[in-house]
Amino acid sequence: MSGADGDNGTRGARASAFRRVVLGETGFERAAVWSAVGLALSYAAFDATGAAGLGPSVTAGALAAVAALGTVAFAAAGGRALPATLLACGPLAGTLLRALGPEPYVLPVSAGAPPVTAFTAPLALAAAVAVAVGTAATVVGVLVERIDS
Repeated sequence: MSGADGDNGTRGARASAFRRVVLGETGFERAAVWSAVGLALSYAAFDATGAAGLGPSVTAGALAAVAALGTVAFAAAGGRALPATLLACGPLAGTLLRALGPEPYVLPVSAGAPPVTAFTAPLALAAAVAVAVGTAATVVGVLVERIDS
């Protein structure tokens, strides 16, 4: 084996390890489905908790904690950085859209509707928070996975 073949093998192993860290063993399909479900449930949770007498700040905090815990569990079960970020994005988007966004259940095309930035600002914030939560969850998930094995 020549030095060039050894370098290519090492480079291929590094690329494979990088793909495993970024993409993980668990596919994007599961993360995408649960992200969409999390968006819908977290958006609607404000109605249920409001009827129970809980304020929006308590609801937002509880939903963010549940999203973070679920993302850590997903990362520990084989999901890694990108799927974990995608998973966290849905519930966080629903939470922030409802907590910071315009009046719920208003169509942006109706007369007197809020400007588009009222919708896009909470979603952009949710994406930024999801990147932070997904990255942190991946680190914690990998550590938990190593402790279990």
